[in-house]
Amino acid sequence: MTSAYSPPAVAFQTTLQVRWSDQDLNGHVNNARVITLLEEARIEATRSWSAGSADHSDLVRVVRSMSVAFHQPVHYIPTLSAYVWVTRIGNTSFTIRHELIQHGALCVAGEAAMVLVDPTTGRPSPPTMSLRAGLHKALSHDAKGSL
Repeated sequence: MTSAYSPPAVAFQTTLQVRWSDQDLNGHVNNARVITLLEEARIEATRSWSAGSADHSDLVRVVRSMSVAFHQPVHYIPTLSAYVWVTRIGNTSFTIRHELIQHGALCVAGEAAMVLVDPTTGRPSPPTMSLRAGLHKALSHDAKGSL
């Protein structure tokens, strides 16, 4: 018997809207569209983690790498739950874990390595103190599903 999904306590949670046009001929959400849904959740989470910050960094966040595991198909229903948290913080990068949940079950798990880039030099740059503090609040090594 499988247990109900339980995200880490620090996970950012959001509800994503699934559109009818997100489906493919197999009757589930297209795998490429799932990557866009992960991106939407990641953007909402990073905005939340840097909310209230007095400094507005010009650093650009770039996806360096991403891995995704499809555990179950995502089906069209109007909403989909997404949980996002940080699993690693480095000098100029951090890793984000995303999980998409439908009917209480893990459908998709993904990790993205994000690099902060100075737009003037094009070189990796360390996060601001406020961004680093926000990332630390979302840090957990507790990944419920495997990739």
